[in-house]
Amino acid sequence: MQARVVLGTALLVLLSSLTACSEEKAELSAGDIVRARQDDQFESGRRTTITMPVGRLLVWTEDPVESAGADETRTRQTVDAPAGAVLVPITWQYDPWASNRLDGIVDTSDTPRINLVTETESYRVPPPERDAEGNAESFYVVADGDAEERTLEIEFDGVTQTLDLASGERDEGIAAALYDIEDDQLKKTSCTDEKWFDPRYVSADFTCNTVGPVITPYAAGEWAPEGSVWLAVTLTTRMGVYAETDLLGSGARYFSRGVKVTAEIDREKADYTLVSQSDLNQCPVPGTNTCAESTTYVFEVPEEDPEQGPFVVELTYKQVEQVSYGQWDEPRKRKVVGKEKLYLWKDPKDKKRKKNRDDESEETSEELTEE
Repeated sequence: MQARVVLGTALLVLLSSLTACSEEKAELSAGDIVRARQDDQFESGRRTTITMPVGRLLVWTEDPVESAGADETRTRQTVDAPAGAVLVPITWQYDPWASNRLDGIVDTSDTPRINLVTETESYRVPPPERDAEGNAESFYVVADGDAEERTLEIEFDGVTQTLDLASGERDEGIAAALYDIEDDQLKKTSCTDEKWFDPRYVSADFTCNTVGPVITPYAAGEWAPEGSVWLAVTLTTRMGVYAETDLLGSGARYFSRGVKVTAEIDREKADYTLVSQSDLNQCPVPGTNTCAESTTYVFEVPEEDPEQGPFVVELTYKQVEQVSYGQWDEPRKRKVVGKEKLYLWKDPKDKKRKKNRDDESEETSEELTEE
């Protein structure tokens, strides 16, 4: 009997302790985060996109509430805001369709710092995880007052954008140019057909692609200096068998064992070169006789006149002879150079046609003057 009494007393003490702990955990204070039950819970609210160097953040928000029901919280318990406070509901996620779209250009491991700012206070909010792309995250932020005025401040590497959660209005600041980067600018464009080598003597298994030009305020881990933006171009080349003849019955086939690239705009080298660490940048690619090279070139250009060019590229290949025939007397090891101007903004044919039209206009003007 005494044992039962002792056991009963112990259970009462344990239950009292658990109840006290539960009440302690239930107590909220300003700045706390309450996880919502459904990941996309507030997607019926106002939606705004915040574009950062590391991706597009989709943000949904609804009006503040004083209480969240058990069917609205991750713990499936009703949560009440403390006296004199409210719960600010937010859903956000990185846009899965914009995943990694600028990674090769921005070259940064920085993450955003996000604050919820009300009339009187500022609360730090942990940013979403980039590897959670495609999965929305919903939560409430406990805020003092009625939070009628509530703004998200999203700071990335020293530059802050703001989002008014009440109106949906956004202030991008110097990050504004990030919103102008279209997906078309990030598509590959072939430059294989350019006259890199003299087709009379050379038959090369050669391919070339560019991505860009991309005009961006952020690249290579830095915001552009005041009055400037970055112009970024990614150049990717692959060289296989290089065959050459002297048109007199002699010739040879070569493999490349090294490549050096010189790239300029207006006779200026790039401010930054971002080298790909993949198999797109090995010469030779292991297990093959292919020479691959991929680099992003970042130039500082005037913000008011960013469309600079052409992009002048020189490729210098170190070659080793595979086989020769006839009286071919070139060295077994040698260097060959391919050079081309890549017009970033206009088709060269269009440029030529424009020049012809200008010439015709000048001739017409001269004739009228003579008359």
